[in-house]
Amino acid sequence: MRLYTTYPLAGLFVYLLSVSTTAMNFPASRRTVLGRSAATLTAASTLTLHPASASASADFSTSQVYAVSTTTDNSPSLSKISTDDALNSFKQIRGLWLGEHHNSLSDHLLQASIIKSLRAKEPKRKMALGLEAVQRQYQPVLDDYVTGRIALKDVKRLTMWEARWSWPFENYAPVFLAAKQSNMRLLALNANSEDLALVEKGGLEALPHETMKQYVPSPLQFANFGNTTAFKEYVSYVILPSYNCHAEMGILKQTITGQVLEQDMTFKNFYSGRMLWDISMASVSSAWTSANPSGLFVGVIGADHVKFGCGVPNRYAFSTGMDLDSVKSVILNPSAVDTAKWSANNNNDQVPLTLQLQFGNAGDGDVLQAAATVKQVKAGSSVLPFADFMWLA
Repeated sequence: MRLYTTYPLAGLFVYLLSVSTTAMNFPASRRTVLGRSAATLTAASTLTLHPASASASADFSTSQVYAVSTTTDNSPSLSKISTDDALNSFKQIRGLWLGEHHNSLSDHLLQASIIKSLRAKEPKRKMALGLEAVQRQYQPVLDDYVTGRIALKDVKRLTMWEARWSWPFENYAPVFLAAKQSNMRLLALNANSEDLALVEKGGLEALPHETMKQYVPSPLQFANFGNTTAFKEYVSYVILPSYNCHAEMGILKQTITGQVLEQDMTFKNFYSGRMLWDISMASVSSAWTSANPSGLFVGVIGADHVKFGCGVPNRYAFSTGMDLDSVKSVILNPSAVDTAKWSANNNNDQVPLTLQLQFGNAGDGDVLQAAATVKQVKAGSSVLPFADFMWLA
């Protein structure tokens, strides 16, 4: 079930339809193939890494921020707010998720500006920045960078960036620099490729028990989160179409590490890989927030893991035991395609804008309560919002 809306703000509507579909945040489970495609299409948008340009970041002079409001009567809306009001609202929260398009320099410059502004607003608050782009095993590399033991150029080599992420490192340089200058801890969020490959071949049961415990601290929480009607609607709208898109592109016969499969990866294993990816990011961030209850965690991850909440933000809230008022999600430079189901044939001119997904009705008490219990929605809500904010550079 989906609720569609068109924006009452004509200028924003035109902008969203004009954004190229090449800015889409393709699921990275076949990241090498997709990364090459994106690199070809966006080569002119890659930052050259040297001290002057690497420290550059977008300002907010042209930024527009819109708060997303959802309803149960098929009339979600957007309200334009100032960038300062948005930044001030983040003083009251504990977790902020910035949904990026991995190949977009504009998104990364905007992230850098937001990071610096957060620090300027709260000079003494403990803060951490989590990176989907870096796998857990490379946490010591991030620690060495923040403490000055290695240079930024060493981070690329020591994290095996080109083999394990593939999106241009140079475009992420402003984010690394902004975090270091803002005295923020850097956290490696992503699952290790070796573990993800095991899951893509044999499902979650293929992971050794001790490895599984590192990713899933609470199996009961993990199971409960995935057992709601709201989550099943999310899977139907976000994950299943992603799988079908991968199948259409013919890239389901290899794992993340390039191991060739005899047949296309099953949806079960594709889904399991996505769950490992999301729970990895949620559990690392939750552990930091639990250890730093007055701190602010900022996650820099793909928009596909942020939109409609059930990828990482709401899972993080549930794992940490927080109300959703303490967690905010932002989609950076969204296009109409970002709000739609995945399709290899998506055309922005034909894609409706979807600001919320309906998973139940007002009378479905048990369905709504189950979703609220695991922090997928606020109490009484029957819809999953696209995000809390949409931020245009």
